[in-house]
Amino acid sequence: MTKKATISLGEALDIAHVGKLKPRLTNCLAKNLPVQIAADKIEKVDSAGLQLMCCFIREVENKGNPVTWTKTSDSIFTIAELLGLTNSLKLK
Repeated sequence: MTKKATISLGEALDIAHVGKLKPRLTNCLAKNLPVQIAADKIEKVDSAGLQLMCCFIREVENKGNPVTWTKTSDSIFTIAELLGLTNSLKLK
């Protein structure tokens, strides 16, 4: 069984929460493992949060590891789609 790092994004992925999320993402990135993201509880999303996730996903993939979303809320998918970020976020 392959080890994976799992990160839960909580209820908000917005500018008010990216400061708290960034260190968690950095720790996850340092593990150099495939990453699973759980985002099923997210209700608030903005471009700052999605930009942080795009950068995180790019860095994980640059290390040769895949990223998968185990769960996503309708909110995150809708906003990502409106901003044209579904491919960058690996939501499709």
